[in-house]
Amino acid sequence: MTMAKPRIMVLGFGTVGQGFFELFNMKKHSLGLNNVTISEVVDAKFGHIIEPGDSIISELKGGKTYEKIDPVKAIMKSDADIVCEFTWLDLKTAEPAYSHIKAALGQGKHVITSNKGPSALKFRELNDLARKNNVQFKMKGTVMAGTPSFNLLELLPGIEVKSVRGIMNGTTNYILGRMVGGKDFNDALKEAQALGYAEADPTNDVDGFDTAAKIIIISNLLGWNHDFNNLKIEGIRKVTREQAANGTKLVAYADRNHAFVKPLQLQTGDILREVNGVMNAVEFETDTLGKIYSMGPGAGKIETAQSALTDLVSILNNWHK
Repeated sequence: MTMAKPRIMVLGFGTVGQGFFELFNMKKHSLGLNNVTISEVVDAKFGHIIEPGDSIISELKGGKTYEKIDPVKAIMKSDADIVCEFTWLDLKTAEPAYSHIKAALGQGKHVITSNKGPSALKFRELNDLARKNNVQFKMKGTVMAGTPSFNLLELLPGIEVKSVRGIMNGTTNYILGRMVGGKDFNDALKEAQALGYAEADPTNDVDGFDTAAKIIIISNLLGWNHDFNNLKIEGIRKVTREQAANGTKLVAYADRNHAFVKPLQLQTGDILREVNGVMNAVEFETDTLGKIYSMGPGAGKIETAQSALTDLVSILNNWHK
């Protein structure tokens, strides 16, 4: 690996990939990263871009394309030190991101991903591969985007987490909030879709799968190793307006022995009950500090790009260690 001038490959140049490219170029000087370069971009639509210039996004919007290349082949031949994997989500197979990440780690490249599929379904295998090749597998963007979540624990050496509880999906939290205002589920969902909070196919959000992936990822990082495919998951389709008005939220929970995602009525005074709109929040119950919280946006172009920048700085801080 070229240690003096770290090189980054961006794999997937949609909303998140472009957001990271823009944010990196905006912040690299203030962060002292002028020796770091985004040397390649690989995208199914736009092709293989070598040494992308500052104007590349506007060029692509103008219709410019490049020669297509199989992403795994691009990874295998690349001299990039870090691969940022931003391709689409599949919570059944984790592909194609799983194959991309496996190839990169196998080549001794650090990996940053915002893709919940490999992180939830293939964590142990990929984490073992990263350790074997003495590289880092970073995934801050998979949980609460750029808002601090599990990475808070890096600031608390020796702390023991007893349980994790959270509001981890902004779409469902928004829908439940609108139901408090009197809308029924279907109308609130349509509004969320119109605002861009919910996808045309909202299954991953409203049926709890997105939230489930996030609590599984935290579980994996804490060594609890709950299995996504065996997790008890219940979404919000059956929640009534009355239940929403009485403080029902879609809650993710895990401790060493149990994990679930389901609607729960939260008591008045519970901090998580006061998380409104598309905000996310997480509660860690710890042995030394009791309950600690983090709240903020859990999705979005720049918000997720911030998570990748956070992971990049973490990797670079340990570059020579």
